[in-house]
Amino acid sequence: MGKKVQLEKRYSKWGYIFVIPFFVLFMVFHFWPLASTIYYAFCYLKHAGNTNPEFLPLRGEPLFKNFIEIFKAPSFHDAFKNTFLFFIGELIPQWILAFWLAAVITDRRLQIKGRGAFKFAFFFPKLVAGSAWGYILLNYMIAFFGTAVGMTIAASMINGFGIQPEDLKFLTSVQFFIIIVTVFLQFGITFIYAVAGITGIPVEIFEAAEMDGANRFQTFFRITLPCMKPMLFFITIVSIIEGLGMIDVPAAFGTYDSLRRNLTLMMYLENQAFAGSYAYDKAAAASVIQLGIYLIIAGIVYFVLIRDKDEAKLKKKMREQKREAKILEQT
Repeated sequence: MGKKVQLEKRYSKWGYIFVIPFFVLFMVFHFWPLASTIYYAFCYLKHAGNTNPEFLPLRGEPLFKNFIEIFKAPSFHDAFKNTFLFFIGELIPQWILAFWLAAVITDRRLQIKGRGAFKFAFFFPKLVAGSAWGYILLNYMIAFFGTAVGMTIAASMINGFGIQPEDLKFLTSVQFFIIIVTVFLQFGITFIYAVAGITGIPVEIFEAAEMDGANRFQTFFRITLPCMKPMLFFITIVSIIEGLGMIDVPAAFGTYDSLRRNLTLMMYLENQAFAGSYAYDKAAAASVIQLGIYLIIAGIVYFVLIRDKDEAKLKKKMREQKREAKILEQT
C-alpha cells in the first residue's frame, strides 16, 4: 500500500511540472496586462511619452475621474448604442441561418450528400481573409442599393403594400451594411459549432423521438437544443465576444465618421488610445467598462442556459429545512 502511494506521488508531480508553462504564459500575457489595464484606469496617463502613470488620488483628483469623463462623452453613448444595435442586429439572423442550416445538414431523414463541401463553403469566408470577402460584398451592395435601379427593384418586390422607394433608404444606411456583412462573415463559424453540438448528441435520442412521432420542429426545440446546452453556452459566449468586440467591418467606413454612425466600443477604445490623443487612461477605463459588460452578459447567459434550476431549487429547499430545524431547536 505504501509503495502504491509513493508511486502516485512520483507521477503526480509531473502534472504540476506540465502546468508550469501554461501558468507562466497566462501570468505574462493575460493576467499582467489585465491587472495593468485595471490599474491604468485609475491613473493619469495621457501622453505618448508618459510611461509613469500617476494614481489619481495622489494627484488630488477623484478615483473614478476617467470613468466619469467617459460616461459624459457623447461619442461613448453613440458607441454603446451602435455596438448593441450591430450585435443584436447580426446575432438574430446569424443564429437563425446557422442553426437552420446545421439542423438541415445533420438531419438523418434528409441524407444530404456532400455535407463536407457545404461545411467548407459556409466556413470559407471566416477561414480565408474574411474581412476582404466582406469588403467585396459590401462594395457590391453599396453599388447596387445606391442606384435608382436597385431602389426600384426593391420597391417593386413588395408592390401593393404602399411602400415607396424612400421607405427603403435603410438599405443604403451604414448600419444595415455593417449588419449584413457581419452576418456573412460570422455565421459560418456559428454553423460549424452548431453542427458539432448536434452531432455530439446520441443518435438513439433522435431515433426515439422519431418513433414517438415527433416532427422536425418539435425535435429541434425539445430534443436538440436542450441536449446541446454546453455547446450552446459556448456559442453564445463566442458570439458575445465577437459581437461586442467588432471593429474591422465598422472601420471599413472610416475611423473618424463625423456622424459616428459606425462607431463601436472597440473603435472608441482605439480612438482614445491611438488617434492622436494618446489618452491611455481613458482607453483603460473603457476596457474595464467593456469587461464589465462582458461579465454581466456572461452571467445572465450562465444562469439562463447552464445553471441546473432543479438543483438550485433543491439546495434552496434544503437551506429552508435547515433553517426551520434550527428554529425548532431554539424553541
